[in-house]
Amino acid sequence: MNSEAAENSSVEKSPKCTFDPDRPWPWVSYEDPAWHLEAWEVMDHEDLADAAVRFAIRYLSGSTEGMSLCEAAAQVEGAAKRVVADVVAEARTQRYSWGRIAAHFGVGRTAVQKRFGKWPSPERVETLEDQYVRMGYFLTSAESNPDTHEDEYTARDIQDVRETRSRCIRRRRGHVINPLDRFHKVVTPRGEGDQPK
Repeated sequence: MNSEAAENSSVEKSPKCTFDPDRPWPWVSYEDPAWHLEAWEVMDHEDLADAAVRFAIRYLSGSTEGMSLCEAAAQVEGAAKRVVADVVAEARTQRYSWGRIAAHFGVGRTAVQKRFGKWPSPERVETLEDQYVRMGYFLTSAESNPDTHEDEYTARDIQDVRETRSRCIRRRRGHVINPLDRFHKVVTPRGEGDQPK
């Protein structure tokens, strides 16, 4: 047996597949429990992002009775659009320029400003305020039920919520939380041609 034949016999190669909607799904099913954040699947940022979205879809469909994966996927897509816009709006309050934000999205400054410039809408502001208020109710309930602190994960959640709400209160009072928030301009690193001589 020559070396090429030995290699072909010892290495299992994945068959090349083209998508055919009339045949069964030839890859790992999104209904399978294997699709969780595991070391074997995370190769780069894109893999990590895919894993996060898959986890969100499985979490939502598993936590809501009767919800299909397609319905959960649609809900996650809508949530991603809202949350991404929230992140951009927050970045603007931290003096990120539209050009800097646009660079992260791989589009022009005008396009990103047109997409996010009017966010958050009045309805979204109301939703975000409601989320903030509910954090307070959660903490009040946790303090009146000390038994909930016995579970390690619940205790950690309570601590995270307490610290998050504390930072939010301080920001509302005008306190600077992140030292970088003080800077109104983003200083970009010098290019090779700009090095002092």
